[in-house]
Order: sequence, then structure tokens, then C-alpha cells
Amino acid sequence: MNCDVAVVGNGPAGCAAAKHAAEKNDVLIVGGGERKVQCAGLISKTGMESIGVRPRDFVLAKIRGARIHSPGGVTIEVDGGDIKAYVVDRLGFDQHMLEQAEDAGAKYTEDWATSLRGKIKLKSGKTVNAKKTILATGSNLSLQIEAGLDRPREFLIGGQYEMKAECEGDLVELYFTVPDFFAWVIPFEDKARIGLCVKTNPRPYLDAFVKRLKDEKRIRSDRILAETFGIIPIHNPATKTQFGDIATVGDAAGQVKASTGGGVIFGAIAAEYATRPDYEMLWRKRIGNDLRLHLFIHRTLNRLTDKGKDRLFRIISETHTCLEKSGDMDWAGRTLQGVLRNPGFLAKTAVNLPMLLADMR
Repeated sequence: MNCDVAVVGNGPAGCAAAKHAAEKNDVLIVGGGERKVQCAGLISKTGMESIGVRPRDFVLAKIRGARIHSPGGVTIEVDGGDIKAYVVDRLGFDQHMLEQAEDAGAKYTEDWATSLRGKIKLKSGKTVNAKKTILATGSNLSLQIEAGLDRPREFLIGGQYEMKAECEGDLVELYFTVPDFFAWVIPFEDKARIGLCVKTNPRPYLDAFVKRLKDEKRIRSDRILAETFGIIPIHNPATKTQFGDIATVGDAAGQVKASTGGGVIFGAIAAEYATRPDYEMLWRKRIGNDLRLHLFIHRTLNRLTDKGKDRLFRIISETHTCLEKSGDMDWAGRTLQGVLRNPGFLAKTAVNLPMLLADMR
């Protein structure tokens, strides 16, 4: 099979790349088999709009804000006032993006790519000869390793259960009570996605978190309706993503917000440029600074002791209206600008700065 552009991977980044590439090229999407979803399925409203996706029947719930808990029990409630995010059925969302790519003219095969040596070799034994190859294989980096391409090197490991739970229907809950990251409760219908990320085996931490919710009488049934486990790359600004006629996008390129673990929106935005000769420069110009800010936030929180997180959360809890006005799940720069314009936050942080620095590991 011959084509101008072969996109390996049929997730959001791959489908976005195929949709944009199909405007001027003959495009083939190589997917295959059952899609493995490794995502909490919370996507910002503005982010969805920015990649040209309108809410459809894949939306399970609408979220207006968040309730955030520190290790010592300091709680911040950020109320956006209107819809800020959607809880989505990721399989349905991904299918919609695939249909968008096909509507744009891309062709799709469920065959798997097994090698990039020379032509793209498929599981069926067929080969694909493409002028340009876009790797959008998520956290499966086997093709990048085989081809000797740069790739993410640092990861979080996520685990999530879907269970019947008592929740406030339009608020997500974040608990900064696990090492390396946080735990979450994301409500939809009469259920919740209960999950977390760590750098080791997440199941013991997840089971302990579920037990805590059970002790609080939040869990309606012991039955786990679904579970997902997977790895999430941590963004590294030094990771290369362009190698002659091969480009990497999405999780495969580490285009993931380190502070939230979300990669759908930024991966799809970067994918717009994947066939351009200056792809590396263009995606970095568009989202690179925000990815660095998310990484800075992630690293700063991880350096704080539990006592330091409590102190920081107390400061934010007294001035958190700046988050309600300017907080953005995707664009960390907008959030930071709004926070830095708040004189109360700056004053309280200045007073507490010596103690915050003392509370860093």
C-alpha cells in the first residue's frame, strides 16, 4: 500500500494528525484491535472547542469546578460557575475523532504496525510505503525503541476503578495524599471514576484510597464495574519529536501536562503541525511554554513535604477566587498570570516563603 502520510495510532492525537494531513495528502491511519484507554476521561470545555470537537453522546457529565484536598485536610473549592469540563466515554470520544479524520478523507485500517524498518510492516504481512510517518502510539513506545528514536523516559503509573459512589455531580475531587501525584474522584451518572497516579505499583494506593472513601460511606457497592491501569509519560522539554520523515505526537512525544497527566488536548493541538517540515518549532511555539509550566508545577508540588502542601493550600484557600476567575485546566500560563495578579496571594506567599522553602525536600 502506498500513501503520502501514514499515521500509526488511532487515538486522539493520531486522528487529529490524520484529519489535518488529509487536507492536502493521501492519508492512511494504521490502528487495530481493541483500543486500550488509559485516561480519566476529563476534558476541558475550552480544550475540546480548540480542537474542533463539539459535545456529543460521548459526554457523560458536565463539570463546573473542583474540590481539592491537602494531605492534612485543608480543602479548597474552586467553582467555575458554569461548565468547565466534560466527563467523556473515551472510546466514544476516540471513535468520534476517527470519524472526523475519515470525513476529512483519511482511510483507516485495523491492521497493526509491527516494524518501521524500511517500509511500515503490518501484522497481516502487508507493508505500507509512506512519504511521511506520524507515530501516535500513546505509551506503547516499541516502534520508537526499534527505530532508535528519542522518546519519553520518565513515567507515572495510573490506576482507576469505576464504582457506584456518592458524589456532588458537577465537582471533581482531587486528593494530594499520595506520593508523586494525586488521587481523584470524577463523578458521572450514579458512578465515579476513582483513581490515582504514582511512580510505583498503583494498586495498593488505589485500594487504600477506596477504603478511605468506604470509611466515609461514599462507596455504595464493593463491586468494581471497570478498571484501567497504564503508564503516563512525564513531559521532558529536551525530547526530540522530529526525525526526517518521521514525527511523534501526543503521549508518544511526551506532550502531556505533567501537573494533571492529561494529554488529549495538547497532543491534538501539536498534531495539527505533524506534517510540516518545521513541526518541532511550531508545536513548541504553540504549547511548549505551557508544558514547561505544568512540569514546574508538578516538580514543585513533589518537592513539598505534606506540611508544605498544607501550608500552600491554606494560602490558596484564602485567595482562591483568582483560580475561579482565571484557572484553566490546559493553559497553565493563563492560570499563573491570574494568580500573580492577585495581591492577596502574593502577599501571603511572600510572608510564608521562608517556611515553604524549609518544607521542601
